[in-house]
This record gives sequence, structure tokens and C-alpha cells, in this order.
Amino acid sequence: MVSIFLTNIGLYSINQEQRLTQQSLHPSHAGKILNFSSYISNPLLNEYLVIYFHTIIFGSLLYLVLSTVSYIFFFKLNKEKYLPTLKTNRFKISHDIKWSLINIWIEAFLVSILRMVIPRYSFIYFELSELPYWVIPISIICHLIWDETLTYWAHRFLHTYRWLYLKLHIVHHRSIDITPYAGFAFHPIDAFLQALPTFTSCFIFPIHYDIFLAFSIVTTIWAVSIHDNVPAMPCKLFLYATHHTIHHEKGKGSFRNYGKFTSVWDRLMGTYEDPDRIYYGWTAGNRAKFFEKFNNALSYYLNEKIAKAD
Repeated sequence: MVSIFLTNIGLYSINQEQRLTQQSLHPSHAGKILNFSSYISNPLLNEYLVIYFHTIIFGSLLYLVLSTVSYIFFFKLNKEKYLPTLKTNRFKISHDIKWSLINIWIEAFLVSILRMVIPRYSFIYFELSELPYWVIPISIICHLIWDETLTYWAHRFLHTYRWLYLKLHIVHHRSIDITPYAGFAFHPIDAFLQALPTFTSCFIFPIHYDIFLAFSIVTTIWAVSIHDNVPAMPCKLFLYATHHTIHHEKGKGSFRNYGKFTSVWDRLMGTYEDPDRIYYGWTAGNRAKFFEKFNNALSYYLNEKIAKAD
């Protein structure tokens, strides 16, 4: 692992006190806007409650703002442009908002523990000068591989094992016809299991704190965007909105397109379904033409590799 290698050659070490000080100075530190020390004498309990309330306030606002802006833009103001042939009244917006907020508020109990543990025991670092610059691209690639792999298999298991699906994942799939509000509508345990890869990569290899935060925010934006039914950036290396529209269909569709960001694992494991059959009236114009050759080459190359492996 990268962290072990860097530690062995003397380029990396964990100083818990230094990490906590650096985190307290970071603009995102929860203690800058919340503090219960006047009422709670135990510093760890105070820290936990500060992080918990910071998580639910920021998470709820981010979810509600992103999903509402996306919904108004695509489903109200510009529906005739982006989704003119989407004819349904089966949206379960109240269900999705209710479960999204339940998810955020309950999952935050566990997420807050992770947020306390990360600066103390992980390989997070705060200053770019602490490690060579070549660590940055490697850490990004490693995080993507780690996150993509674990999320794919966690998601697939939730569909493969019927009792897991009925106890947990069915909450998300109540919405057959999806809107951006469905992006966070999960059972809290389901959401935590699928979020673990994002939060745990820093225990495997070093990653800069700002990159770590960026991944968390991108994941939130991505979760909202893949539920809007609009193929805004139709590069089939990634699993974009219409891929996920298929995944929310009843029947075989729900056993397709499990990946988080990319289509790699789905293609390798035979669970990929091309999104082109989902058409709600918008063709993505020049963007579709721009990616057409790349998409065709990607499909041909991966199909050849898979065929040879078989």
C-alpha cells in the first residue's frame, strides 16, 4: 500500500496532535460555527455533538438545495426542452424527501464517529508540503478504484440477496420514476454501507484533506444528478443519469448498472446496459457527437477484452 511504502522510506508519519490542530484551523472545521463547551464539560462529547449537528445541517441543506434546483430546472422550467416525452405522475417526491432527511439525520450518528476518527488515525494530511506532489494523482486514482470497487459490490449484494433488498435497499427503489429528490432516499444503514468506501480510503493510503472533502461533495452532486433522467454528459465510461433510470426500472433493469461513477465494473461483470434506449426527447446535441467515437471505441475495446477473457 502507498501509505506503508511512504512510511517505510521515511516520507510519512502520523502525528495525532498535529493533525487535530491542522483540522481545527481548516475552514470546514465544524467548531468554527458550533460549540457546546459552555454546556458540556466532556471535550470528546462536545466534539461529537458539534460534528453531528454540523453533518445534519450541512447535509440537509446541500441535499435540499441541490435536488430542488435540479428539479425546478429540469422538471419545471425546462421540461419541454430536456424531458418533453417524460409522461408520468408517479413521482414519489414526499417519500424521497422524507427518507432522505431520515437517512441524513440517522446516518450522521455513524458518520460523526468516522469524522472524529479520521484526523486521529487515518492517513489524511493537510499540508501539500508534507508529501511529494506525485502522491496527489496516485491518491486520486487509488481512491477512485477503492470507492468504485467497494460500492459496486456493496450495491450488487443489496440486489442479489433478497432479504438485504427487502430490509434495506427497497426504500431507494420505491421510486420507479425518479427525480433528483431520490438521490438521498435510502435506509440509513444502506446509505452508510455505500458511503463507507468514500470515508475509509484514507485509512489505506494518504490523501489530502481537501481532495477527501472534494470527493464527498462530488459524490453528493453525482447522487442528485444521476436521478434527473437527463444525459447531460453522455460519456459511457461513466454511469450517467439514463444508466440509472434503467437501474430503477422494475424487473431486469434493477439488476443492471450498479457502479458509482464508472461503467467499468458493470462491463467486466456483465451487468452493464447501454442507456440509449432511454429517450425522453433530448439528444445532448453536440456533446453526444463529441463522445460518439469515444463511446464506440470504448464498447468495442471492452467487449473484445471480455470476449477473450471468456
